[in-house]
Amino acid sequence: MTDLSIAILCGGDASRFGADKTRVKIGERPLYKVIWDKLEGKSEDLFLQIDPEDEYDLPARPDLVSEGGPLGAIYSALTHAEHDWLFVSACDLPYLDPRIVDELLLRADEGTEVVIPQWRSGYLEPLTALYHSSVLFRIENILEGGTRKITDFLDQLDRVKEVSVEELVEGGKIPSNCFYNVNTREDLDSINLS
Repeated sequence: MTDLSIAILCGGDASRFGADKTRVKIGERPLYKVIWDKLEGKSEDLFLQIDPEDEYDLPARPDLVSEGGPLGAIYSALTHAEHDWLFVSACDLPYLDPRIVDELLLRADEGTEVVIPQWRSGYLEPLTALYHSSVLFRIENILEGGTRKITDFLDQLDRVKEVSVEELVEGGKIPSNCFYNVNTREDLDSINLS
């Protein structure tokens, strides 16, 4: 196993979904366990990043920033992580392929701060990315300034490596639905993991 920590980000207001997405079931398992099972063999330091008032039946660490949004969750996860590199995953990616971790790690060389999938359109996947512990102080400064947008944080970094999603898909490294996320009940109903 690589010296890597992995955090599954559980939380958020799920306004479009109307309920806590992490606990909705796909088949017999809650969504957070589906993601956990996919990532379990990738790190011995695997944990759920959760609101301090939540309880889960898997190793979890509390958010350190109240109302910090995903950026606050990434900050908290980096603070809790045992290793310099942290892979974060949103909790609502039922088709997440664990090979994405390997593909991002291959591109994480010395001095790189973030390794992030990017679509041809320019859209980034910041909740399925690698973050180095060296960015912790920058996130802290941004949060203290009242900013919660991950893109504002990324804009301040010097060494972000974008990885083409299309190249990964076309090269057979990951499936095309790897980043499909559950935002609505209709999204949930369309999932077929068999």
